[in-house]
Formats: sequence, C-alpha cells, structure tokens
Amino acid sequence: MSRPRARPRFTLELPIAPDVVTDRVRAHLARSSGKVTGKVFRRTVMLTVCDEDTHFWSPHLDVQLEEAEGGTHLSAMFAPRPTIWTTFLAIQLLFGVLSVAAAVWVFSVWMIGQSPWMGLAILGLMLFGGGFSYGAAYVGQGIGSEQMYELRAFLVDALRDEQP
Repeated sequence: MSRPRARPRFTLELPIAPDVVTDRVRAHLARSSGKVTGKVFRRTVMLTVCDEDTHFWSPHLDVQLEEAEGGTHLSAMFAPRPTIWTTFLAIQLLFGVLSVAAAVWVFSVWMIGQSPWMGLAILGLMLFGGGFSYGAAYVGQGIGSEQMYELRAFLVDALRDEQP
C-alpha cells in the first residue's frame, strides 16, 4: 500500500500528438455541462470545478503535455488552489521557525542551569501545531476527493473523444 501524497499525481501515455490532446480538451470544455471549467494552453491544461461548486478545499488539476515517441506523455497533478497552497506553506514555515526558536530557547535555558519546562511546553505546542496543519491537508484532500474524481473523469472523457 502506498502512502498518501500531499499532491497526488498520475501519468498517461497517449498515442496522439499533444496538439490533438489540447484540441480534444478544449472541445470537451466547450461542450461540457459546466461542472468542470479550465484553461487550455499549448502544452498545459488547468482544470478546476465550476465556481458554484468551489470550496476552499476544492482541487485543481494541472496537466503537462510532452511529446513522446509515437504520441504524448501526460503528467497530471492535483493541488489545492494557489492561495490555499501558499497559505499552507506559510503556516508550515511559521511553525517550523517557531519550533526552531523554541528549541534554541530550551537549549539556552538548559545550558544556564534553569528549568526548561516552559520552553519544552512551547516547543511541544509548535510541533503539535505543525503536525496538525500538515494533517489538515490530508483531511482537505479527503473532503475534495469526489471533485478530484470528477476532474480526472472529465480529462479521461475528453481524451476518449474522437471529435477534436
């Protein structure tokens, strides 16, 4: 069993050219019922759920296309919206810096012979906070798993489409 990933990925090998892939996704977006929206560029596709269904945990799917021998190598990655991802990283950085500061304080207090219990309590809280925020990312991923499925199913349907 593989461990969960903060940003799940998948790859596909397709027997069609990257331009055909982008044409199919673009056409499927134009015909779609509106549950999935996105942007298609030359070698990049970005898919997300429509605005009515978007929550702070809603994922988006970044797809990179590379020419491969006999077709296209598709690399896709699910991620939270950029603002959510940036906030998550900032919170992790904050708890990391505060944990290091608390550890330095504990070591300094211990070196001068005073009781380090207050610093150890603060260090424990910082480590707990960092772990809690890290775990919250997986909870959000679980809540958004249905939308992740919708995005991948949309992409697979678009790639099966025979009419560019």
